[in-house]
Amino acid sequence: MIDRLQQVLSAWQPTTAWSTESGTPGVASPHRVATEWAGFKVKSATQNLYAKVLYDDQRALIDVARSVAAGRAAAEQGLSPQLVHADIEQGVVIYVALDHSWRWATLDQLMQPQHFSRLTQMLDRLHTVTLPLQTRQDDMQLLRQRCQKAGVTLPDEMVWLAECVDLAWAALTAQTNSPVLIHGDPIASNWLVSDRGEWQLLDFDYASQGDPWFDVAVLLNERMPFDDQWCEAITAWRGECSEVDYARCRLYALIDDYYWTLWGYYNSHTSPRGLEFAKVGQWTLLRCRQSARDPRLERWLALVAGSAA
Repeated sequence: MIDRLQQVLSAWQPTTAWSTESGTPGVASPHRVATEWAGFKVKSATQNLYAKVLYDDQRALIDVARSVAAGRAAAEQGLSPQLVHADIEQGVVIYVALDHSWRWATLDQLMQPQHFSRLTQMLDRLHTVTLPLQTRQDDMQLLRQRCQKAGVTLPDEMVWLAECVDLAWAALTAQTNSPVLIHGDPIASNWLVSDRGEWQLLDFDYASQGDPWFDVAVLLNERMPFDDQWCEAITAWRGECSEVDYARCRLYALIDDYYWTLWGYYNSHTSPRGLEFAKVGQWTLLRCRQSARDPRLERWLALVAGSAA
């Protein structure tokens, strides 16, 4: 990893002397941190940068060009650290480093209403951008195919859950909306917050064209366990919370949990790094199962599909 980074640095600025230091090690559970990329602090006499180097076992899942394009678009909106260099083929991306006042957000911070308002405002700005990317539905189908090809053993109930997810997609895609740039994974570990209360959004590996409600649903699914919290948060974001709005978020949450269940089992099967990928899959499988067994699921499907009529 370090050799690949040094090769890219030498090709980019051949006369510059660099020092490198490893960043946060990868952790898959209980939160996903640095699971796809190794991080490095990179310094020269005049530059303070942060570099990400894609793990070899993630090359089948991560489209570096797509991640870079979305990250650059977000940085232009002031939502993400400035990207200064990328080597797509080598899987190395380099950013301007933030100062020591910045740290990863915690789940507790995301649960505070004043922070949630700030995050949705930032997501709203991101959703003003359009990029010709594939959709989250495309991503899910690709991951299903990769699991099949790799011979990944999935729990038997994943067949039934896949049917539920397909029904959810059918209801949601019946909606008429203009696709925008969505982050696709705005969980706590993809937000940075400073001592001054400033926020930045990181890691656009799962960015795609899609419905803005997807990002908000993911945010709600991680930070709020109770129905009334979801409704209050949607009202804070949109000014009201209709049954259809709530149902839309619940269906997107089901889909997202299904995706990360596949992701966890796939990486547990294929990655040699020994991270607890299976625990990610087991946790999201639990949430996915709860959503699919919710007696309101048929009503959510009917409400969302019916609202497109």
